[in-house]
Amino acid sequence: MEDKLYVFNYTQNRDKLFANLISIIDGIVADGVVKNEEILYLDTWLLEAEQIIRNGVIKSLSARVSSILADGIITSEEREDLKQQLHAIQQDILDIPEVDFYSVESDLHLLNGLCKGLISDRDLSDHEIRYLDWWLAQNGALKKNYPGSHLYALVKEILNDGIITPEESESLHKALVDFTGCDLDSGVVDGLATRLPIDSDFLPEVRGRVFCLTGIFMAGKRSIVEERIKFAGGNVIDNITKKLDYLVIGTLSSRDWKFSSHGRKIEKAINYRDEEGAKLKIISEENLFEFLP
Repeated sequence: MEDKLYVFNYTQNRDKLFANLISIIDGIVADGVVKNEEILYLDTWLLEAEQIIRNGVIKSLSARVSSILADGIITSEEREDLKQQLHAIQQDILDIPEVDFYSVESDLHLLNGLCKGLISDRDLSDHEIRYLDWWLAQNGALKKNYPGSHLYALVKEILNDGIITPEESESLHKALVDFTGCDLDSGVVDGLATRLPIDSDFLPEVRGRVFCLTGIFMAGKRSIVEERIKFAGGNVIDNITKKLDYLVIGTLSSRDWKFSSHGRKIEKAINYRDEEGAKLKIISEENLFEFLP
């Protein structure tokens, strides 16, 4: 059983990384230029992509990027050659027969990768913002569902008057950092990604409220957290319903929550909250313990 689970998880993670890379490349070349910072980001990302690095296509790309960086000088010719290679790499990845690029999960991985690529130079150009708008418009399912719907609405609001201000670009950049967890200013290349769906504006109440817990908790076993809530007068249920007051996400489940089993609960709660007007709030473990006695 454990061997089967390992194979399943390996395949999922491998497919995620390949889909991520295809769209990271999209984001890097969206403005037609491969910048030095983007090459550095790509090098670091490849070093962390252990489950696909043995693939011949990825080995070749990693070797090329390492070669460019080896002498500490990146020439315009090297940037242009790499841009051409990146386009070829995308097609080579798409030609890998056993990788799934056509599922709902794959769509999310592609969006996630695109956003990482767009912010890999710590900046968002007007051209990149318009490219994100175009890309989301081509992917109907993503722009109608969270998190694509949130990003699509934000981009449309920014482009509405035809002028992209530095403040608007910065607000979108922050949203992409929150969505991907790719906070380069903090040294995080491919990490935490729970901040976007969390509610911050709510009155903390426990007594008589209905809670659902999901993910892995810093406090320990989920039963320990349940006992604390019940002791404070709250109720705990197992499933997401419209009668729910709070969905609590465990701190240790923050990495790539969208692609994990508990991510389904979070997405369902988001849909009830954002699309159907349910009263429920999505809060973090830290939020919960702030107002537990």
